[in-house]
Amino acid sequence: MAYREQKILLRVQSPDGTKRIEVPELSNSEFLLRLVGEAFGLPGSGSTWRLFRDRAKTPQSQIFMGRQMLQQLGLRQGDMLYLDFLPDAKMDVSSGLSPLEIARQRTGSSFSSALGVSPLTKDRLISEAGSPRSSESAPTADIVEDEVDQLLWQQSGAIERPKDERMCKHGASGKCIYCIPIEPFDEEYLQSRNPPIKHMSFHAYLRKLTSGATKGKFAALSEVSCRIKPGCPSHLPWPEGICTKCQPSALTLNRQRYRHVDSIMFENAELVERFLDYWRRTGLQRVGILYGKYEQHKDVPLGIRATVAAVYEPPQLNSENSLELQEDPNGEVIDCVAGKMGLRRVGWIFTDLVAEDVRAGTVKFLRNKDTYFLTAEECITAGTLQCQNPNPCKLSPTGQFGSKFVTVVVTGDNTNHIHFEGYQVSEQCMSLVRDNCLVPTYDAPELAYVKESTSQQYVPDVFYKEKDNYGNEVTRLARPLPVEYLIVDLPVSMPKEPKYTFKLNDGKTPFPVENRLDQKQDFATLIRYASQFRSFLDVISDFHVLLFMATTEDITLQDDELEILAAAVINKDASVANDWAAGSAYWQAVQRFVVTPGQEAAGPSSQYNGTTSNGEWMCRHCTFLNSGTGGTCEMCGLPQ
Repeated sequence: MAYREQKILLRVQSPDGTKRIEVPELSNSEFLLRLVGEAFGLPGSGSTWRLFRDRAKTPQSQIFMGRQMLQQLGLRQGDMLYLDFLPDAKMDVSSGLSPLEIARQRTGSSFSSALGVSPLTKDRLISEAGSPRSSESAPTADIVEDEVDQLLWQQSGAIERPKDERMCKHGASGKCIYCIPIEPFDEEYLQSRNPPIKHMSFHAYLRKLTSGATKGKFAALSEVSCRIKPGCPSHLPWPEGICTKCQPSALTLNRQRYRHVDSIMFENAELVERFLDYWRRTGLQRVGILYGKYEQHKDVPLGIRATVAAVYEPPQLNSENSLELQEDPNGEVIDCVAGKMGLRRVGWIFTDLVAEDVRAGTVKFLRNKDTYFLTAEECITAGTLQCQNPNPCKLSPTGQFGSKFVTVVVTGDNTNHIHFEGYQVSEQCMSLVRDNCLVPTYDAPELAYVKESTSQQYVPDVFYKEKDNYGNEVTRLARPLPVEYLIVDLPVSMPKEPKYTFKLNDGKTPFPVENRLDQKQDFATLIRYASQFRSFLDVISDFHVLLFMATTEDITLQDDELEILAAAVINKDASVANDWAAGSAYWQAVQRFVVTPGQEAAGPSSQYNGTTSNGEWMCRHCTFLNSGTGGTCEMCGLPQ
């Protein structure tokens, strides 16, 4: 009788997800590490990755190259192993550079860098989005979720109901079926709201998963995979072979019943008016990056709201009906500046406007139920950006699930006025985009198309359900695919009482916005802009001013100086801002670079005296705007 070697099945968790590996029972640790490396396409263990037996990744649990047998390691059928990558961040720390200096040394690529994506070709961008092999995305024992998620986990989410005097027969402290608190995912309650809540919040969905007798013991959020599992030992790689163990399952698309963000709110109207000013003057479309915060949404049970405080306009080529993003060498610097003020990228915004009556200010009604809400190309772009900005989630085996990154479209409504519409794409759409399965159609913007399998890529069958002319539900192949199955709509609003993280211009000439061909940013413009204000705090309380100061190449703003300016803006502290301007070598250097009227050339000795047409002059030491004709500054007392 021939001997048949027994094998055990081990699971390996990594940033790319969990993979199953069959290992001979009598093999050693060296053979195990080689199989893991082949399954994930990695070099030898110890160079860039390590394997651990427990989730905490303690040194005692690491598996090293050697002759230890699997039995000696204590590995049994079905055990989970944890793959970790060596952190790249150590190089940044050891370099001694500040975060701002490190960001200045990095650049991105044309499509991705403007939106904070690592340099990739367009094909790699779509196929690899959401599955980076770095220590930042590696699963850890304690997933650090966003601050708003941590806040919502501490709340029960139950919706209290008052005692019904007609139906309740108990005392004031009792509860019955007519007044017992309602769960935040209760469909009847959500539909009874005015207006009805179409999609439950993501945390309400999590409560639904973790409710019941098991209390979510077996609840897990797993991302859909449309890729062949690598390293199958039963056959040659695709296209020479495939089997049921490595073949991805067919996918049936469903409309997503929840959403990660329940509302988008701009802090004030001036934010969007300043963004739309470019289209109003030129007629060209425009795209911007939204910076803000994720906060609790009080009007939706366990809801989250994206609050927008600033709009950054990356380098781009614009026309009346198209947009093309270009390379942005300052992408990480912008993130660094925003991070100093507690802001982050929360979404992107673009215009799709066609003027109808210029004098009346009306626009054409382009997007509606009879045309489209989002085009397939916009859905793919939104899916790519959501994959690049994943949502940390402790219920996911990979440590992330979905995304809070939002999309805002500026278009016309049915009254022919400018209107804002918010969207996200579903997790299923993110998976199709991440695995490079989805492409737009040539002549129908409202239709996407799931690619067919080729010798280079296997694509599983994707289906969706709809009702035919007789009201019967039929299943159709997603070639083509209506994008309405991929999107979730969000309301966009502005508060009744505007908020201002950055100061309102109050009728002053605004500072030019970055990357606009018809507006120039330079030191002379900065000085002229500063001369309009009496306090230096008002000068720097403009997001675009801070970005210009941090990204200019002629004079370098140090990281600690940026810290001071950001703190002054957030805390509205005028004295800190004025003290910085009075003693800052950066601000003095800026003034020396400016050419005054009558000078022939700019040089290190050239200074700007700040005198305006009505006799006011700006102190070159503290930038205070003096109204008198005296020779000393009214604020700091230094000579003019």
